[in-house]
Amino acid sequence: MGVAPDVRPSLRSDARRNRQRLLDAAKLVMREQGLDASLGEIARRAGVGNATLYRHFPTREALWEAVFADYGTELQQLGDEVLQIPDAWEALVRFFTEICSTFAADQAFADLVARGKPRSPALDEIGEQGLRLVGTLLERAQRQGVVRADVEMADVVLLMFSFQQVVPAAAQIAPDGWRRHLALVLDGLRPHPGSALPPATVTFDALVEFGGCAPAGPGPTLHTTASCLSNTRGHPAEAISDELWQLIEPELPSSEGRRGRPWRDHRQTLEAILWRYRTGCSWRDLPAEFGPWQTVWKRHRLWAADGLYQRIVERLARS
Repeated sequence: MGVAPDVRPSLRSDARRNRQRLLDAAKLVMREQGLDASLGEIARRAGVGNATLYRHFPTREALWEAVFADYGTELQQLGDEVLQIPDAWEALVRFFTEICSTFAADQAFADLVARGKPRSPALDEIGEQGLRLVGTLLERAQRQGVVRADVEMADVVLLMFSFQQVVPAAAQIAPDGWRRHLALVLDGLRPHPGSALPPATVTFDALVEFGGCAPAGPGPTLHTTASCLSNTRGHPAEAISDELWQLIEPELPSSEGRRGRPWRDHRQTLEAILWRYRTGCSWRDLPAEFGPWQTVWKRHRLWAADGLYQRIVERLARS
């Protein structure tokens, strides 16, 4: 089911053109930057002022709903197609391939799937629509014996969160690199005689709740790391003590042997990421002293996909 954009017939022709320019620009910018895309950049690309943007879309949710208006319809079409495939395994593979392909090309869609939007029932309905489809595909596959019987819906939702993180980051390095990751994951869903999964410790409801409020990053890992920081609530910089940095620095990538420009100050970048999660601000609202927010955001995505945060936590736990 689609979310119909609120295009009022009373709009003048120039206003309709501006609205369409804003939507076209928003789709492009949000595919690149995700749901936290800069509204100023959207207005700039549309060739209008910020006031025009806010006149048409007074809230971010209003803009998201207009941008994602076609996603519900496209998801419904994908569901109709895969459910008509007699082979349940083939249907499951087709679904995950299409979803991962979209993740690779559209950061905003990846954010929407992982984070949800409680303040936008229309967008949440798209997410619920997707979950219903996944549940149906899993049930069919297990009924046909092509997916192991001990796989639960929570397992599949966790895989979706994994795809949301890994696929967009990997696509920056190798556009089709995610296909290998997907093949490995799908092979793990196949029945394996004699093997059994460990007991489930995460419920489906818990994962859905996590998806509705989680940040677009490694979440608990960052919060665990943040507990090691000094309590600096004033100035945003210098959040990492010298002692802590000596432990963390060996895990950060080196500029030695790297082609092109050397890495920007890793300590400043990590402080920016931690400050962003501590305050809850959007990426575009990072203080200017941290440098360009796009640089911080891109570095965060690369580090999350590479497992850097987990390695930092493990190093801190050993020290």
